[in-house]
Amino acid sequence: MLNNQRILITGGTGSFGQKFIELAFHTYPQIKEAVIFSRNPEKQEAMKRRFPHVPLRFICGDMAHPEEVEKACENVDIIIHTAALRIVPDAEVDPWGAVETNVIGAHNLIQGAVKHDVKQILALSTDMASLVNNTYGATKMLSDKLFIAAHRQYPSLKTSVIRYGNMFGSAGTVIPFFLKKAKEDGVLPVTDIKMTRFMATLEECVHIAFQVLQNSIGGEIIAPKIKSYNIMTVAQAVDSHAKIEIVGLRPGEKLYEEMVTRYNSFHTIEAQDAYIIIPPYGDKEVFCRHYSARPVEIGFEFNSENNPNKMTVEDIQSLIRAIQ
Repeated sequence: MLNNQRILITGGTGSFGQKFIELAFHTYPQIKEAVIFSRNPEKQEAMKRRFPHVPLRFICGDMAHPEEVEKACENVDIIIHTAALRIVPDAEVDPWGAVETNVIGAHNLIQGAVKHDVKQILALSTDMASLVNNTYGATKMLSDKLFIAAHRQYPSLKTSVIRYGNMFGSAGTVIPFFLKKAKEDGVLPVTDIKMTRFMATLEECVHIAFQVLQNSIGGEIIAPKIKSYNIMTVAQAVDSHAKIEIVGLRPGEKLYEEMVTRYNSFHTIEAQDAYIIIPPYGDKEVFCRHYSARPVEIGFEFNSENNPNKMTVEDIQSLIRAIQ
């Protein structure tokens, strides 16, 4: 699938991008080149040192600048779009910055891909885009819609979206934060004891991306059936003796996140490993046959609270041991 292809990864110095490079070149050793597009030259240098024998090319640029994005799309076959302003409180403080990166950046990427005859874009999104109540979620919702519409506007460009939850161990997520707090002062700041979130390992997320790159039709949103956790389960796994401090929800936060809302249910089908939200212009029967799937019931919801596949204390402790 990726052999003999040139790949562009936007935001490629992030946790997902680095894991993608690690696994992609192991699985598809004949990849011609991977282009890493990001804003931080120091992180690019560190990544270059980490992968000295991999054909990487680095471009320093900003998703909000169309000429820089267009340059990155030259001589590329496939794009993995991970770049985003994704810290929820930061987006609340700087909404326009989130719009520039997440919405205008998506538009710039689509236009660059069309101009340079890119074959496929896989965009990484978030569960926060499905039932919006914060700036980050709103910008990613609009970004998703741009990619969904692009496949209809430019049929030769296959576009699809994956909605992820938290990626275990990535920057800004709860487990590294709790580990740090437990070590520093033995106090874990919990927003609300009822809070739940989706979570998967970086390796799981990359393998899901491989599957979608190979199997997608175009225009669909993939909501994989990943596990979810309760925040108190994480606290107990990190340090069962730590003091719990209830700090309340931060601006823009919710008690639980939704992958598929009841409003999506009219256009959602269920496959073995994922729910697929088909595009407004899509043929549900075609998607069902392609994915060996069936329509969900009207009013169906898939969220981190009603997800039957919850992580246990032992599950989380096993993940923690793997990174220590």
